[in-house]
Amino acid sequence: MLRYSLCAFFLLTSCFAQNAAVGRKEITVSPAILAKYVGTYELAPKFNIMITVEGGQLMAQASGQGKAPLFASSETQFFYKVVDAQIDFKKGAAGKVVSLTLHQGGQDMNAPRISDKVVERKEIKVSPALLAKYAGVYELQPGVDVTITLEGGQLFGQITGQPKFPMFAETETKFFLKVVDAENEFVKNDKGVVTHLIIRQGPGETKAPKK
Repeated sequence: MLRYSLCAFFLLTSCFAQNAAVGRKEITVSPAILAKYVGTYELAPKFNIMITVEGGQLMAQASGQGKAPLFASSETQFFYKVVDAQIDFKKGAAGKVVSLTLHQGGQDMNAPRISDKVVERKEIKVSPALLAKYAGVYELQPGVDVTITLEGGQLFGQITGQPKFPMFAETETKFFLKVVDAENEFVKNDKGVVTHLIIRQGPGETKAPKK
C-alpha cells in the first residue's frame, strides 16, 4: 500500500528517531561551505537525494519522502537526528563537490552529484470551480481509498488511515505535496470527466479509479 511517508527515510520503515544522534557532537559550519553542497544526487535510477539550505540549516530530501535536517560533525560529514544515518560529501580534484555517501544500516551508498541545483516546484492558482471537479473518493485498492476534498479553496488529499495533506497546483491537473515529495495527477476522459487519479511518489506510480 502506498503511504505518504513523513518518517521513513531510505531503508527505514518506521520512526525511531529520538536517540539516533546520541554521542555525536554537532559543530557550526559557515553558510558559504553549506552552499557548496546544494544540489541533486542520484542514489539510484529515479531516486535522488536533494540537498538544500534553508535558514542556514542544511536539509536533505529523498525522492518521495519528507525533508530532514542535517547536522555537521565536520565540514564534510553530517548526521541526522531523526534517523541513525550519516552523509559524507566528497570533492573532486578541483575542490568541487562531486558526490555524497549515505551511511545507513551498515551500508555505504554512493550518490553522484547530477546537478548543482534542486528543481523547486512552482505553485499556480486554479479556480475553485475546477478544483471542485476533483473532489471525490478514489480507490487505491480494496479498503484503501484516497479522499479528495475542497476546503476553503484548498484541495486536500487523505489516504485511508493517514493524515490529511494540502495539495498545491503545478498545472490544472497536476498537484504536489509540500510535506513529502509526491505528485497527484487527475486524469479526464474525452468528455472532460475525471476518471482516475495517478499518485507518483519516488520511483513508484499508482493509479486510483474514481468511485
